[in-house]
Amino acid sequence: MDVILFGGSFNPPHIGHRHVISILQKEFPNAKIYICPNSVSPFKQNVKKFSKEEVWNLCKTEFESLLSTRVLLWDEEIKQNQISYTIDTLKALKIREPDKTISLVMGEDNLPSFDKWKSYEEILNSIQSLIVVRRFTPHPLPIQIPTSLPIVKLMVLDNPIRSMSSSELREKPGSSWEKDSVKPKTKDLFDSYSNETNFRDPTLL
Repeated sequence: MDVILFGGSFNPPHIGHRHVISILQKEFPNAKIYICPNSVSPFKQNVKKFSKEEVWNLCKTEFESLLSTRVLLWDEEIKQNQISYTIDTLKALKIREPDKTISLVMGEDNLPSFDKWKSYEEILNSIQSLIVVRRFTPHPLPIQIPTSLPIVKLMVLDNPIRSMSSSELREKPGSSWEKDSVKPKTKDLFDSYSNETNFRDPTLL
């Protein structure tokens, strides 16, 4: 495993994301992991969200202890002011890592909708593996695999479940969060951003 792309909204980043990164480091110690927050997800255009600068700062703070020469926070998507498509990000990553094979990380909750992604067949053809992280199906129970996905491309991990979602955190006041949901410095940033007028609800615009 050469290069792994871990994309998402990270709105906000939390212990579940750190859990995935730690699992990837353990499973693929020689791989280079690119954490790639997006600016606008095609599937999350109508959710409360921070500005892209705020998401970037939250990610830098939450992942600070994990970042290294092999775990990189990459701004390819978040620097753009448009919808981010994984196929375009993979092409950009291939230019950045021309002689490396690239794999894509996905939570099992996203598997049923993968065939709705832009150019999903091209995505499958361009990657070495689709690394599936368990979100709610504990090992050794089998994960439901859509017929649109070729088994040969899938690598389902046996990771322990760490239940956490960004939407859950956004909808709760910080005082009610579980302990260690995010790093203390991240929570301070989250609270300061949430109290500003630029924490936007697109449904109200």
